Amino acid sequence: MSARSTAATGSVGRSGGKPLTASAPGEFVTVAVRSVGPPLRVAARGWGNHRTIGSALRAAADGGVVVVAPGVYQETLVVDRDVTITAEATDGTVVLTSAEGPGLHVRAGTVGVRGLTMRAPVLVSAGALALQDCDISVGELALTGWAVADITGCRIHHCDDAAVRANGDSRIQVTNCAVEDVEGSGIAMAQSSQARLVTTTVSRVTAAGLHLSDSAASCVVDCEIAEAGECGVLVDDDAALVIHSSRLRDIGGDAVRVTDCCARIDDGSSTVDGGVDPRAVGGVTVVDTTITRAVGSGILATGAAQLSIDRSHVRDAGKAGIFATGTSTLSLAGCGIIGSASTGLVVQKSARLSATDTTIARTAANGLLAGEEASVNLTGCTIRESGFSAVHIGGQAKVDLHDCTVSGTPEHGVRCTDRGMLRLAGGALNAVGMTGLQIEDSGDATVLGVTVTQANVGIRVQDTPHHPLLVNCTVTGTTTSGLETGPGTSPIVRDSSFRNSGATGVFLDQDSQAGIDGCEITDAGGNGLVVWDGGTPLIRSLTVKDCHGNGIYLAPRVRAKLEDCSITGTGAPAVYVGPSAAPTLRRCHIRDVEQDVELAAEAEPVIVDCEVSGVRVSHLPVGRSGRASPPSGMARIGAGGDPAAQAAADDRGLAELLHQLDELVGLRRAKQDVGTLVKLMQMVKQRQEAGLLPPPLSRHLVFAGNPGTGKTTVARLYGQILAALGMLNTGHLVEVDRSMLVGEYVGHTAPKTQAAFRRALGGVLFIDEAYALVPDGRGNDFGQEAISTLVKLMEDHRDEVVVIVAGYPDQMERFVGANPGLASRFTRTLTFDDYTSAELVDIVAHQAASHQYELPPPTRAALATFFDATGRGEGFGNGRFARKVFQEMTERHARRLVDSAASVTAEQLSTLMGDDLPDLDLAE
Repeated sequence: MSARSTAATGSVGRSGGKPLTASAPGEFVTVAVRSVGPPLRVAARGWGNHRTIGSALRAAADGGVVVVAPGVYQETLVVDRDVTITAEATDGTVVLTSAEGPGLHVRAGTVGVRGLTMRAPVLVSAGALALQDCDISVGELALTGWAVADITGCRIHHCDDAAVRANGDSRIQVTNCAVEDVEGSGIAMAQSSQARLVTTTVSRVTAAGLHLSDSAASCVVDCEIAEAGECGVLVDDDAALVIHSSRLRDIGGDAVRVTDCCARIDDGSSTVDGGVDPRAVGGVTVVDTTITRAVGSGILATGAAQLSIDRSHVRDAGKAGIFATGTSTLSLAGCGIIGSASTGLVVQKSARLSATDTTIARTAANGLLAGEEASVNLTGCTIRESGFSAVHIGGQAKVDLHDCTVSGTPEHGVRCTDRGMLRLAGGALNAVGMTGLQIEDSGDATVLGVTVTQANVGIRVQDTPHHPLLVNCTVTGTTTSGLETGPGTSPIVRDSSFRNSGATGVFLDQDSQAGIDGCEITDAGGNGLVVWDGGTPLIRSLTVKDCHGNGIYLAPRVRAKLEDCSITGTGAPAVYVGPSAAPTLRRCHIRDVEQDVELAAEAEPVIVDCEVSGVRVSHLPVGRSGRASPPSGMARIGAGGDPAAQAAADDRGLAELLHQLDELVGLRRAKQDVGTLVKLMQMVKQRQEAGLLPPPLSRHLVFAGNPGTGKTTVARLYGQILAALGMLNTGHLVEVDRSMLVGEYVGHTAPKTQAAFRRALGGVLFIDEAYALVPDGRGNDFGQEAISTLVKLMEDHRDEVVVIVAGYPDQMERFVGANPGLASRFTRTLTFDDYTSAELVDIVAHQAASHQYELPPPTRAALATFFDATGRGEGFGNGRFARKVFQEMTERHARRLVDSAASVTAEQLSTLMGDDLPDLDLAE
């Protein structure tokens, strides 16, 4: 705090006190009121120089002192010079009233007022006012223009509208004051005014305790705001606020409500006692502050609000503890949100929130709720004792939880649903009534090094087309299952442990295509691993031991692949194979069990190089060496197999995929290139099996072609073909674009790129419009960081993933040249030609057949003419356009038949005519 005196400091009355000095605009100051000459005494009756204060002021010299005897003075004082007005130090009260307008109006000079009781408004339109030990009621204390005021030890009460109001470029400091019983806001700051409140109480106001709007700025230190009717603190527009070591309690609405409060740039040079200067950083900063018993939310941030909240606590909020929405940005450090009647922390719309070392506890609803397009990052936080799921992620929200602890919820620990995206690294999920981690309804997650204990189900994945990645996780002490996956789901689980589950260790529901590698299942109350009907998971290096049921239970029609697995100490047969199941067990070891395999009728497992030891009843084919296959390397047990069956099955799967590729319309050059790659990889596999070194080979590809030319379809088949060749674990496709790889601000790009890459492990990462990572050739874009991260990941996981980059042919050359590492890894480009008119007709015909429509020859001819006449400019959709044409034809067909007065035959219902073709402007 700077102090700049413009006059000599002297006595200003009975209490001596802090001087107040006028200064340059934009600074908080003290004002020194000088004393010149003997004081003039005012007494309404009895001895005195003057009967009125106004008379004494007119007679006083510049810098003079006016001492007022007790009494009631009905006057309007207009002051435009340096002067001090002080109540006489005797028993009694000096009361100033006004019939109309302000009782005191400071228009210039430096004015000191002490010990008066003013039953009228006070106005400071210019100059400086030092107000000490005064009582103001009935009217407000108002500042305008460049006015300055230092208010100390005063009580301001029973006012209509605001008690203290500042506009213009005025500045006010309020110290050791009480503002109370106001029909309106306690303190209202607008325009470019500035305020500093120290050890002051604002209570029993009907509107806001403190209201900042426009570009106003305020610093609040060691204050209390209580019993405000609408909200404790309201910050609008571009206002700025610092609250330090203060208390807000018993608020009728939101305790702190911030809207559109944008941050300024802080150069680090401007600070005030107890916190950062609000004029320097902008936004709202809350430090060492307690918010208690708000009827609404503890803190509500809307619009473009920006808040920094440190070492502060929100307790017993009637709604959310902290609610962020709009495009607001919040950061929390060392905070607590305790006892909210709704959710503890809500982040909605496009709001962004980061928190460290923060506790959310005893909430009636969720601990954390993130929805729409929100972004949340929590590090080292604790979420406990929530009424609903501790963490709920929905919409398209992105949530990162690092080393967080979640406990004590009757529902889910962390639930990621809708299209939410979760990154969960480290930390623990404990004492959860339902599922520790629930991923569902198109949600996606990357989970690294997390511990789940005491849940009904440890981790559940269901109803999502994505491939959630679980690595180095430990799940223990679950009531039912350690891991459950829903029908058709395909999570990737690596190096994880599932212990002490009450029922099944890992349950993969029907048609699951999960990939499980390097995991351990121990002490399951039922079966260790269950693969339900039709599942085709790939299980590698799995250890199953000490389970009460089967080690591995394979239901009917399962086609699972199990490689290098170990099964020990089961209470039932180590492996059960259900009816018509045809799993493959390769290099597995079964030991110390009563029975190794139990086969249902028509089960046809394939056993390759497996071993048994310490097994009393064995149904595996064991030769002299104790290996479960003859020298040919493969044996099928069950009904009517032969040693070459598995090889034949693999060949059939590859042939089917190649047939699907060949059935695609057009794409002659792309099909030839893929066929060449398949033959090359078959040769690589044969050389490896023969113990020979493989030739140099890069599996990563550039797909160059215009939109709608089948790039994504071919990429998906390519991944499945590589899986059929044994070159990839699962062959699944993860499709991303720039928005899913590049962050919006520093530090977010690498984690986003890593998360997308991890989801693709074992399959194909397909980057559409990859050239957007280097827009217009600029080198300072975050896309360059994504490329650098991608190149390193491709090197670290060269055998675990295939990356395909796709886009316009001319743009892809620029992309590959943007980074030396790209050029060395993407050495092969597949070209996707635009479709001819005849090929577009074939695409429409294929769509028609798939939906039970007929295209007679005249319609096909009309379609060819239509496509010939269609413009093929930039952005032409090729296959997408053909599918759009088919959809339009079905809509016109429906309108034509509905509008027909005649009855409609089955043939008419299924026949598309030339009249159903859309107008040529459909392509525009």
